[in-house]
Amino acid sequence: MKQAAFPSVGSIAQKTILRCDPAISAREAALLMEKNNVSSVVLEMGGKLHIFTVEDLLNFIHGEGAYSTPLSDLSIRRLDCISDNEKLLVVLEHLESTGSSHLGVLDADDRLIGIVTRTDILTSIDPAILLERKKIGDMIIRSEPVMFTADWILEDVMHHFRRAEDAIIVVDEGKPIGIVTTKDVFGVLSSGDDAGKPLSEYMATPVITSPRAASINEAMLQLKQYRIKRAIVVDEGGQLAGVISQSELISYAYGAWINILKNHSSELHELVDMLEEKARSLEHLSVTDVLTGLGNRRLLQIRMDEEKERVRRYGAVPFSLVILDIDFFKQINDTHGHLVGDAVLKLLSTEINRAIRKIDTAVRWGGEEFAIMLGNTPLSAAAGFCERLRAAVERMELVNGIQLTISLGISEYVPNEEDFTLVERADRALYSAKRKGRNRVEVEQALKLSS
Repeated sequence: MKQAAFPSVGSIAQKTILRCDPAISAREAALLMEKNNVSSVVLEMGGKLHIFTVEDLLNFIHGEGAYSTPLSDLSIRRLDCISDNEKLLVVLEHLESTGSSHLGVLDADDRLIGIVTRTDILTSIDPAILLERKKIGDMIIRSEPVMFTADWILEDVMHHFRRAEDAIIVVDEGKPIGIVTTKDVFGVLSSGDDAGKPLSEYMATPVITSPRAASINEAMLQLKQYRIKRAIVVDEGGQLAGVISQSELISYAYGAWINILKNHSSELHELVDMLEEKARSLEHLSVTDVLTGLGNRRLLQIRMDEEKERVRRYGAVPFSLVILDIDFFKQINDTHGHLVGDAVLKLLSTEINRAIRKIDTAVRWGGEEFAIMLGNTPLSAAAGFCERLRAAVERMELVNGIQLTISLGISEYVPNEEDFTLVERADRALYSAKRKGRNRVEVEQALKLSS
């Protein structure tokens, strides 16, 4: 049983290794990966193995790098390697602690014989062992879905794609009608196709969905059957309820492994202790943005649900949601480098933390965007807070003479409304601030919903 639950990494590794010359361009590497249906290429530089992945390509494109750039001119990561005899638990621990998405697998003679990814680990797990009872509806709080209507232009929303698991759900009146994945965007980038068409031109349809009442066991079987990277959860009316990624399912598997191992604690006590410590660490990391130390979208969802319950139960003053964006942040990265850009993000996070109250929640929304939930705060008071924050940021003294400004959009929660409408209003207000010249605050009112 233990062997089935914890196979060696050598038994599940992808044996197809695409080696390439460092002199080839990023475009040629993209075409090779697409042609061979792999997510990485391996190259040797300075006598060491390096790896260039789909995620690396996406980050390169987001940085507006030239497709003709040779891989040898890019900052390509060394390929981390592990013995083919290591058990999956050790490999998973290594991936989680290093943040790597790919590992090289070596045989007894230290020869590279395969590549293993998080996807490989997920598909090797026996759902019947790990995930028999928990419902998928219990997990959807972990992730806020990225969704747009079919008329949005792909080029305008491509910044949402940075990881292999990322996707945009195309909705019509809240119901999923299509999906655009990282693989779809990768195909557009590698082929040089026009990204200026609406999402309806690129989306896959119909969408494979899971009902809230489905078990985690059923969801994982579905991911394995269709070889997809996310479970799209819908409620009884077919409305989009949430999205759960592979990595979140893997994180949950840690807890399931702990329960299994506790039954064998006499011989595996030390391993159980290690896993329990890892589970606590994962719980903290699951609500924290590593770079800024602020919360992440999961934490915001938890806090908003608490605030909505407070408003429902006590008829209290609603909360307001702020989405803010650094103006011309790309210019900072291009002029001063990404290390300075990261430092700017940290300094802004400190300023935001200084400005908010204990009842408020600030998170990194993604990239250079941040979100703030202002508890017990109506729209007018939120506008005053945002104006003070905007002015404080403008006064910040930064290195290299950088002048930092932000644009902010605000919406106020209306009882009984869906989360995505609240976010959409704040997002529209933010784009309005951008269109009107940046370094300003905009609000968007909402029609009152019936109880």
